[in-house]
Amino acid sequence: MKLIFKGKVELGDDCRVGLAEEDGAIRIGDKDVVREIDDTFSSDTKLTVGIADKTFTGELFVMCGWGYSEYTPMDSDELKVGEHNLISILQEHEDEEVTMFVSDEPIDVLED
Repeated sequence: MKLIFKGKVELGDDCRVGLAEEDGAIRIGDKDVVREIDDTFSSDTKLTVGIADKTFTGELFVMCGWGYSEYTPMDSDELKVGEHNLISILQEHEDEEVTMFVSDEPIDVLED
């Protein structure tokens, strides 16, 4: 399975409770990146991810933020492949047009 995200990188609400921001820590185009990956792949799946001209491989760890209450700490979005924090990597591309590939099979980012 391969997901392709194309568009402008925008930062959103990583705890999914805000009214002023779109849900999701990272949005590419109109897609909530963390939610789409969470809905498609399970944690511990070995993935290859291509962002711009870089490639990352490793086991997936994904968690969609669930909000907060007055008495409990909030959980925010997390998205890692191996030791690579993809949210942090994508934040470096804020307001840039990028293409991101996420696949559980080999990919060639230059070909696609």
